[in-house]
Amino acid sequence: MKLIFVLVYFVPGSFEPVETGMQFESLAECNDAAFEMAASFDMKYTMQCVPQDSGDSLPQVSLLKI
Repeated sequence: MKLIFVLVYFVPGSFEPVETGMQFESLAECNDAAFEMAASFDMKYTMQCVPQDSGDSLPQVSLLKI
C-alpha cells in the first residue's frame, strides 16, 4: 500500500471534509500547499492533510535466500 496525502477543508459548523482535489506524495508538500493557500486567501475554515491509499502497491521484497 502506498500513501498519498489529500488536502481537505472543513466549513465552519460542519464536520464533513471537503476535498480540494489536490494530492501530494509527501506530508511536507501537502502542508506547504495548505499554508500557502491559507496565506493567499482570507480563509474562515480549517485545512488539513489526510493520508489515503493511492491504490498503488509497493513492490514486494522477498527475504528468501536461494
